[in-house]
Amino acid sequence: MLRAAILAVVCALASPVGLVGSRVQAAVADSPARAAPAAVAAASTVSAPPIGWASWNTFAAQINYNVIKGQADALASSGMEAAGYQYVNIDEGWWQGTRDASGNITVDSADWPGGMKAIADYIHSKGLKAGIYTDAGKNGCGYYYPTGRPAAPGSGSEGHYDQDFLQFSQWGFDYVKVDWCGGNAEGLNAQNTYQAISDAIGRATAQTGRPMVLSICDWGNQSPWNWAPGMSALWRTSGDIIYYGQAPSMTNVLANFDAAQHPAAQSPGHYNDPDMLIAGMPGFTAAQNRTHLSLWAISGAPLLAGNNLSTMSSDTRAVLTNPEAIAIDQDSRGQQGVKVAEAQSGLQVYSKVLSGSGRRAVVLLNRTGSTATITAPWSALGLTGAASVRDVWAAVDRGSFTGSYAATVPAGQAVLLTVTGTDGTGGGTGSAKQIIGTPSGRCVDINNSSTTNGTQAQLWDCNGQSNQQWTPTATKQLMIYGTKCLDASNQGTTNGTPAVIWDCNGQTNQQWTINANGTITGVQSGLCLDASGAATANGTKLLLWTCSGAANQKWTVK
Repeated sequence: MLRAAILAVVCALASPVGLVGSRVQAAVADSPARAAPAAVAAASTVSAPPIGWASWNTFAAQINYNVIKGQADALASSGMEAAGYQYVNIDEGWWQGTRDASGNITVDSADWPGGMKAIADYIHSKGLKAGIYTDAGKNGCGYYYPTGRPAAPGSGSEGHYDQDFLQFSQWGFDYVKVDWCGGNAEGLNAQNTYQAISDAIGRATAQTGRPMVLSICDWGNQSPWNWAPGMSALWRTSGDIIYYGQAPSMTNVLANFDAAQHPAAQSPGHYNDPDMLIAGMPGFTAAQNRTHLSLWAISGAPLLAGNNLSTMSSDTRAVLTNPEAIAIDQDSRGQQGVKVAEAQSGLQVYSKVLSGSGRRAVVLLNRTGSTATITAPWSALGLTGAASVRDVWAAVDRGSFTGSYAATVPAGQAVLLTVTGTDGTGGGTGSAKQIIGTPSGRCVDINNSSTTNGTQAQLWDCNGQSNQQWTPTATKQLMIYGTKCLDASNQGTTNGTPAVIWDCNGQTNQQWTINANGTITGVQSGLCLDASGAATANGTKLLLWTCSGAANQKWTVK
C-alpha cells in the first residue's frame, strides 16, 4: 500500500489535470499539428457504446479463471445481462509476458486452466462477449506499475501485433483494450501505432471470421478524438478514473467527464471513453452513483461497470440496470451531450439530441457546494413551444412546461431528464456549429486542439474536428469542448483585444451577439470579432475591433 500511495502522489503531480491513475501517468506527448484522416477501420465497429464489466477497478492484477467466472455468473444472474450488459473484459494482470519458442503468448495454467480459450468459451456460454487486454509497447503496464503481481517484462504486444491479435481472435475474444504504458515510455506515435494495431486486427478477422472491437487507451495524450474514429470504436480521453485501492471520488468523475468533451468526434459506432464506471464501489453513495451514471449516459459513453458484481447492493443494481438511463446512453443517434447553459457558475445544463423528433436527454448538474435551482431553457435545447418532462431516476412524469423547466438539485448532484417537444428551426442554440469567415471560407479554430486557457482563436481550413465546433448557448456564450468559452482576453474592450478560449464563467466578456448582418459582437465591449489585418490565410489570429462593416468581420454560423 505504501508503494501505491507513493505512486498516487507521483501521478497526481505528473497529470495535466491533477488526476491520479493506476498505471498511466506520464508526460503528455506532442500531437501532430494537423492529423490526416486515418485509414478505413480494420477493427470491428459497434452499433452503440460498449456496455459490460471490466476487472481492473475491483481486482487489479489479481485475476484468474475463477474470479472472471464469478463475475460473468453475477452479470448473468443479477439482471445486468437482461438490461443490455454484454462484455466481460479481462484487464491487465492475466499475463506475465511469457511466450513459447514460436513467440506465442503462454499463461499460467494454475490461474487459467485450459488457457484463455477456456475462459472465453465460458463467458460465451453465458450468452456474453469476452474482452482481453494488452499494451501497444514492448513492456506493458504490469511492468511499469505492478499491482498485485510481480513486474512483468515483455507484457506488451509490440513486435507481435499480427501474432497476438490473431491469437486473441482464435481464443474467441470479441474485444481488446490496448493500453499505452509501453508506447508512452518508448515515445511511440499513437496514431501510427494504433493504426498498425487496427490493421492487424483486420487481418486476424479475415483469417478467423471473428471481429474484435478495438479500445484505444492512450489516455488522451495524443488527442485520439482527432484520429481514432477512423480505426476504433472507442478511445480513452483521460487518465484512469481511479487507481487500485483509492477511494472513489466525484472530483475524478467530473474531471474525466470534462476531459471527454469532444462531441465532434462522436458518431454511431465511435465513442469518447471517460474510463470505467466506479458506481457501486465502496465509499460511493447512492446519489453519487446516480450522478455518475447520469454524466456517462448524457455523454453516450461506454458503460463498463467496475464494481464487484457478486457483492453489489440492490441500490447499485437498480442504478446500473435503470432502463431509461441505459436507453439514453445507447441511443441510436450516437451523439454526445454538450453543455448548453450555465446561468450561474457551476449550475450547468447538458443536452443530448436523441433519435426521433423533438427528443432530448438533459442533465442538470450542480457543481457548487449548496443546493440550487437549475433551469433548462427550451431555446438552449433547440425546442420550441411546450414540452413534456420526465425525471429518469424518480421515474415520474413531471408534466408539460412552456419555455423551460426548473428543478432543485442538491450540491454535487445531478438530475437526469428526458424532454419531448417540438424541434425549433436550425436545431436551436444547443447544436454545435462551425463559424466560417466570409472572405476566407475558413473556420474559427483553436490551434492543435489546445484546451489551454488563453489560446487565441485563429482561422484554419474547415475540417469538422472538435476544435472547430462552437455551441451557442442560451446565455450568449460560444462554447467549445463543452467546458471552454470564447473570451475577450483580460476583459478587454479596446481594439486589438485577442479572442481566446477560457474556462466558461458566465462573465460578460464571454457573451456574444450573433447579428443578422453576419457580425459577431462582444456584449461587454460592443466590438466585432475580426480576422486580424483582413488576412485570410491559415493561422490568421482573431481579435476584437471597432465594427466597420468590412468583410473580415463577417461570419456564417452553421
